[in-house]
Amino acid sequence: MATNNPNEEDRLSAASDELEVGDTAPLEPDTNNDDSDFDDGDSAIESLASSTASIREDLIKEIKLHGRGYTGYMEAKYLLPMDEEERERCDFQHHIVWLTINQKLNLAPLKHINRVLDAGCGTGIWAIDFADAHPETEVIGVDLAPVQPHNVPPNLNFEIDDLEQDWTFSRKFDYIHSQMMCGAFKDWPRYIKQCYEFLEPNGYFELQDLDVVIRCDDGSMPSNSTIVRWHNYMHDGANKAGFPLDQIPKVEGMMRDAGFVDIVAIPTKWPINTWPKDKRFKEIGKWVSENFNWGAESMTLAIYTNFLGWSIDEVRVFAAAFRADLRNKKLHAYWNFWVIYGRKPE
Repeated sequence: MATNNPNEEDRLSAASDELEVGDTAPLEPDTNNDDSDFDDGDSAIESLASSTASIREDLIKEIKLHGRGYTGYMEAKYLLPMDEEERERCDFQHHIVWLTINQKLNLAPLKHINRVLDAGCGTGIWAIDFADAHPETEVIGVDLAPVQPHNVPPNLNFEIDDLEQDWTFSRKFDYIHSQMMCGAFKDWPRYIKQCYEFLEPNGYFELQDLDVVIRCDDGSMPSNSTIVRWHNYMHDGANKAGFPLDQIPKVEGMMRDAGFVDIVAIPTKWPINTWPKDKRFKEIGKWVSENFNWGAESMTLAIYTNFLGWSIDEVRVFAAAFRADLRNKKLHAYWNFWVIYGRKPE
């Protein structure tokens, strides 16, 4: 699934001139290989308090796998743990998204928003920020896991549900938001269709997500490198689990098939570390490297052990090698982060 020198189509139509997201031009590497910008102090992030909500607790099931907590609802599966450590990493990851889109919560041109759905809200951090910014708007966050805090804005409510089941909301929404849901759905076209169905006319759906395909524009990433093998194993295991990881670039077409119009698809490069010379991408790479360093085991444990037959010790050894590649500035690799949004016509 990894690619060198990809032939990528420029999909930056209708992107706002004031934003610097969406630059797909090859990045110039920094010839200074000093590792000083990997300061452990910079990776520290204060945990946002996240207590278990008492919402339909009889329907919630938490299992333990190799010391990590995984949550399921009505037999639904989630490939990442949802213990305290992973919740902190998810909040850290949200910060990277926020930085990537120039400290904004959304790019869709929202106007009259009375009711908003955060589909797959996780810890609730985006929903809380959006509810604070729009006190006049009713915000609903939905996730499999009851890991959202109790003290939230009065216009925000959390619900526990499986978004792969038939949606049963009593009213439609003016805006539906999803962030970092790659690997969460078995049937992405069905999810997109339900988003369309539950939007009001002129309502917007926006996806902010990562294409989990490692890329390189200058041939500096060997095909046998650990980071390439990590991705290949991830895709193999996820496909066996029924949760494909290659769907994000296809969402634009799914939205068009569902009936959305005015679709905008904006890719932005997430470097694996601080190898780019450009200061903005160097900063993004710093955060991205820490995110994947932090999640090297949590992202792989369930997939590698349950679906590829690895032992926990094998996963940990491989994760250590993966972390070493994340710090290697000679590998000019990156992932594409996408913001894709579209409008339901009248």
